[in-house]
Amino acid sequence: MIRGNTETENLMDPIIMKIILAATFPDFSNSHTRPNRKKLNRQNASKKQLFLLLLFVSSVVFSFGQSKERATQIYTVGVLHQGNKKFDHQTIYKLLNQYNPDIILWEQDTDFKRVFGLQTAHFLKIAKVGIEQLALQKYTRKQKKVKIFGFDTAFASKKKYIKKRIKMDGLFFDSLNAIKMKPADSSMNAAYNNKISHYYNFIFDADLIRINKPDVIDMARDLYGIKQAHILSLGKKYITDSALVNKFEEELIFWEARNNYMVQQIQSFAKQFEGKRMMILTGLNHKYYLVDKLTEQENSTITIKEIENH
Repeated sequence: MIRGNTETENLMDPIIMKIILAATFPDFSNSHTRPNRKKLNRQNASKKQLFLLLLFVSSVVFSFGQSKERATQIYTVGVLHQGNKKFDHQTIYKLLNQYNPDIILWEQDTDFKRVFGLQTAHFLKIAKVGIEQLALQKYTRKQKKVKIFGFDTAFASKKKYIKKRIKMDGLFFDSLNAIKMKPADSSMNAAYNNKISHYYNFIFDADLIRINKPDVIDMARDLYGIKQAHILSLGKKYITDSALVNKFEEELIFWEARNNYMVQQIQSFAKQFEGKRMMILTGLNHKYYLVDKLTEQENSTITIKEIENH
């Protein structure tokens, strides 16, 4: 027998069962008086209507309970790819053991494959390995059946892309900060610089659970909102190197497109593995976008969850 949730089970408690029986079988009533036939017919008609209503309500509640049970649970874990002094790959490994996901998505364009000698290469500092890959390498020693898929955009070389983006961002902000602006524009730029400095100082000194709290995700959302709505405008207004400004704008457009692609991939996997527990390992700065878009589409087939200390 398929069991529903507690909401479904409560529907069939003794009181409701008694009402259904009374509606179905007139003799179930405690009354010993013999009603006249017309009155009995009216009562039977009312009871039948009540019975049909109860059947309808029970089917709706049961279906709702079953649909919630089939919902894909999505845990989005924002990480710093190299960790910090408060968390490393061991933290991710413990989290995976805690939640035991059926499906894992990691921020790569290819599915995860174990690499022979990876831990040794990392220990000897022969290779610089992200904490997600180290955690998954360890986790899959025993959890051989877990499915791990990539969900990021494909890059010719992700490392080169990141280096170019960091360099371009540095040139853009160095140029902007060196320019004398109007007071209002200068205040806006200074406020952004203060916010982004506070944000990165905070996340580099906080543990994994803390950086995934809503207030931290709000900080990231706010920063990218200012960057798109105001910093780009300041660049167009004051920076004379139009090629640099164009690259900065192109990166903002690509950021949006990349995040949208990630969301589409997550939705596709959620549909493919309906009813499973899914954990997404992604860079912290992506989390606000992914959660916002997924929450907009949260329904009976997708449930958004947050990680917690147990």
